[in-house]
Amino acid sequence: MIRLLATMKLDVTIQIRNQLYAIGIGVAVVCAIALSLLTTPDQLAVVIPTIMLLVMGGSTLLYVSSMILFEKDEGTINMAIVSPLKSSEYLISKIITLTGLATLESVILIGGTMLLMSFSAEVVIPNLFILFVGIIAIGVLYALIGIVLIVRYDKITEFLIPMSAVAVVLQFGFLYFLGLWENPLLLLIPTSAPTMIMRGAYVNLSAWEWLYGISYTSALLIGLSIWSYRAFQTHIVMKVG
Repeated sequence: MIRLLATMKLDVTIQIRNQLYAIGIGVAVVCAIALSLLTTPDQLAVVIPTIMLLVMGGSTLLYVSSMILFEKDEGTINMAIVSPLKSSEYLISKIITLTGLATLESVILIGGTMLLMSFSAEVVIPNLFILFVGIIAIGVLYALIGIVLIVRYDKITEFLIPMSAVAVVLQFGFLYFLGLWENPLLLLIPTSAPTMIMRGAYVNLSAWEWLYGISYTSALLIGLSIWSYRAFQTHIVMKVG
């Protein structure tokens, strides 16, 4: 636990030094201003889950990938592997700190949007517990997928095309949640499940929607946790050791 906390502290320091917090907060503020001008309080039930899927979730994928790639390039990751720090602790630190950053962005975006809207209209507060569960779930999911992808590459130029392709697929579920194409096959996309949970913070979901959102999200997080750990061991640890 002491090693994990120390690693998390170091990760946050590096993230601040690399301007991830400044970038994330800046994007969240801009998005909040844009949403308050382009949407109405009645549309938040549709817009907020979709924005979390498209913007905040995608930023987590980019953050975790860039952090690990940076540490591979600097040799920091090699030192971590030969140190007493466990691989699981290294990965957990990345997942917690970067999901925390994404959550902070989400709070600023959602809170800022509601605050700006409240000056001209009545804004209904969603179920915050359910909303945060969905936000954290999609952040962790994106972080795990980012780890599975990035451990296979050494240069950002090699990674950009596959990352972009995966990101497009993961975000394609926005069509379902905006009501543009309500094909049930879109719910097979991994990010659709936590997005459904976030939607439940604003509207009453049916029993099957809750079952789908909770069970599919849980299964994905368990499966991706195992996959990301094994990928890290195969493509990083075994190559160093």
